[in-house]
Amino acid sequence: MFKISAEAAPGKNAAGVRSRRGRDRGKIRLLFRVLRGLLAGGLLLAGACGELRPVPAPIEVEAYKPIEYQDLLHPAQAGLQEGELVCVKAYFWQYLVYDPAMVRNYLTLPRYPIRWYKLRWFAVYGSEQMTGYYDLAAMSPEQAEKCKAIKRLDHILIYGELSPLRPGVYLQVHHLEKLEEP
Repeated sequence: MFKISAEAAPGKNAAGVRSRRGRDRGKIRLLFRVLRGLLAGGLLLAGACGELRPVPAPIEVEAYKPIEYQDLLHPAQAGLQEGELVCVKAYFWQYLVYDPAMVRNYLTLPRYPIRWYKLRWFAVYGSEQMTGYYDLAAMSPEQAEKCKAIKRLDHILIYGELSPLRPGVYLQVHHLEKLEEP
């Protein structure tokens, strides 16, 4: 019906209408673009997730590195790494009714669908004068139940692990104890 000329673009006939083969190539290219985008998005989501590690049953106090409260606020500047066991003195403020890492937690949902949302987030301060607010400390509901006696501005000692919450870290509490005031 139409003559195919040598000047016709690939996938088009002489009249400039896309042939079936040209439409199929376009669909295949689109499919590869979508797959490439899904793969890139999946890798981004996997890298943006936090990690929920199991709490050790008996803690060995000697294994925890004592750090200053300011180091907890700025772990990268203090040279602290993910997975480090630390102990830090702080002043308890309250359990949080909001999620301090909401977007990062939603990204973590596919990897930890049940356990992540059971975490009890709480906030602490570095002093009784309420300086240095930190709200990325978390414990299990069982641990929170054991720590019911701790009240606002109680001086506490936290033993925990700096767990990944990309970007950054959160303090996953292993043990918490109330300190007696001097």
